[in-house]
Amino acid sequence: MSSRQTFALAFGLLALWPTRTPAQEDPALAEAVRAYASGMSLATDPALVHAADFSGDGRPDVAAVLEGGGRSALVIFNGTARGYQPHPLYASLPAGPWNIRAVAPGRHRVLGAEGTVELTSPAIELIFPGRSSAIYAWRGNRYQVFGTENYH
Repeated sequence: MSSRQTFALAFGLLALWPTRTPAQEDPALAEAVRAYASGMSLATDPALVHAADFSGDGRPDVAAVLEGGGRSALVIFNGTARGYQPHPLYASLPAGPWNIRAVAPGRHRVLGAEGTVELTSPAIELIFPGRSSAIYAWRGNRYQVFGTENYH
């Protein structure tokens, strides 16, 4: 095997190696997940765990898919002075495919009479490819859902 083939093989194996986000290593978050749903844990796919200040209070929050017991859920854990407070967005996700993505602050198209929504903080979007999607944004001490047309 040439050195180029060895490098390509090693790089390919590293690309398949599971990675963890800083949020997945946070003991306070792990405790909040256990308190919310003892049989579930953060998704191992880093694309299903996003950290940002979703509530706009200056503290980091974590939006994550939880998995376990044959089900999946979407929850945002708002950071507080004493740890994390769970806000379930989708208590039992249907069978996939689906994914989530962080949405930057700014004006975004939404369905309904509003037509657009102005986000002052990051939000999370739940996408069911080819079917539907929705943005979850912090409004008045809760997450409000806005239907979108981003069927990625």
